[in-house]
Amino acid sequence: MFRKLNLPLLAAVAVLSVAVGLGLRWQFGSDWWEFAGFVTGVVGVYLVAIEHMINWPVGLVNVLIYGWVFYASRLFADMSLQFFFFALGVYGWIAWAKGGTGRTELKISRISWTSWAAIAAIWAVGTAIYVPIITFYKGASPFVDSALTVASIIAQMLLNHKKIENWMIWILVDAIYLPLYISRGLVATAVLYALLLGLAISGLIIWSRLMRTQGIGLSGNEVPSMPGPLSEADFRPGETLG
Repeated sequence: MFRKLNLPLLAAVAVLSVAVGLGLRWQFGSDWWEFAGFVTGVVGVYLVAIEHMINWPVGLVNVLIYGWVFYASRLFADMSLQFFFFALGVYGWIAWAKGGTGRTELKISRISWTSWAAIAAIWAVGTAIYVPIITFYKGASPFVDSALTVASIIAQMLLNHKKIENWMIWILVDAIYLPLYISRGLVATAVLYALLLGLAISGLIIWSRLMRTQGIGLSGNEVPSMPGPLSEADFRPGETLG
């Protein structure tokens, strides 16, 4: 099910991303692949932030583009991450559409506190596995690249299941990616991640509001509707309000 899309606002986001992307290409010599990744990245995350299903095909295109960009920059962990993202993107598309109760559209929810402990363990183990692999292939910044790669996979999995905490991890990841991409000369991509950081913050705010409209409480459970005021019609014969 597609939500109503504000086409003028989407067009404004697309035009702005194209204008900024062209300016970065002119100023810093970014190639057309990085430009295309920049535009599809901004538009795709905007669509995720407003919880629109069309974010998935846009995201899949972005993944393919950045797979090549990161390969050319020798950020091999980030390149391998795009394979995960493509598979997770297909899965997420299906999950959002059919993952809810009775194969309906999935609703936003929260993870439990115990899940945070599992996430920390997965992040630590995943990073420990990735670092020697990236070091062996002489990748740039093996520890930081590996740690951010694993964190990104975790965030994407949470996004696939519409867990609001995905935005918290993306905020952290995007903030750390900024200096990494600048150090590799990917200025347009660094600017993209600065915009993605802003969109992630906006996504967290928007999803919090959407959770309230969907009747989801702070614990992640559905909030039961409160009964209305009692009237004479609510009582059987012989009963009174007083």
